[in-house]
Amino acid sequence: MRWTVASDVDGTLTGDRTSLDRLAARFRQRRAAGDVYLIVSTGRRLEQVIGGILEEGLPEPDAVICQVGTEIYLPPFTKGSRPMEAWRARLAEQYRRDEALSFLAGIDGLVMQPDQYNTELKTSCYLDECPKPDEAAQVVRDRVRVHADRYQVVWSSGRDLDLLPAASGKGKAIRFLVEHVGLDPDRVVVAGDTGNDASMFLEFGKGIVVANAQPELLELAQSLGAHRVYRAGQRYAAGVEEGLEHYGVLDGAAPAR
Repeated sequence: MRWTVASDVDGTLTGDRTSLDRLAARFRQRRAAGDVYLIVSTGRRLEQVIGGILEEGLPEPDAVICQVGTEIYLPPFTKGSRPMEAWRARLAEQYRRDEALSFLAGIDGLVMQPDQYNTELKTSCYLDECPKPDEAAQVVRDRVRVHADRYQVVWSSGRDLDLLPAASGKGKAIRFLVEHVGLDPDRVVVAGDTGNDASMFLEFGKGIVVANAQPELLELAQSLGAHRVYRAGQRYAAGVEEGLEHYGVLDGAAPAR
């Protein structure tokens, strides 16, 4: 039966080109055999993913999830591609960008991210110039709490804060795509390195945390336990490869029970 692999890009696949080239070659073999359906799930825009395939050695995926789970793309991937309308429409029912912006008002040191990372369904800023970034993130969480049926806060890397529709995020976008394509949700393996990957680990029962992961994801991995999250001893793509061998997705180790 086919496996689904959903991996973050920056700091998870990227970081060591030699390891990435080796993993990408193994993905090509398994995809050609029909054994793996590969999803790239990232905070990047689609244009940056396409550039990564051409210039950074990213593996060719079967689907791309962009902007922290607010956009889903199916092949062919081009700069003119439009995200899946069914997913966009579902999220747009509950999200108002002007209201999302109001949750960020008056926070000292907050800097909005560039326009390309702010969309109708994603409101993103940097908090690393705030006097106390973690406390600033908590202020936003407190403001959003009474609207948790429509909004969620994603805080990662001690810098990046995203306001997303409550129904979105990487994990829910992968779930939607798995159901759309007709894949087995029990044969999904996810991989990541920061807090914006957390929803993938909460949504699915097989995860890989690479050795260079940020503290917020390591804490989540510990709370979920080793039966759900494999903590790789290696960094970047080598850690993803190690984890996929652990689960039996790639040859090299017996399948995990």
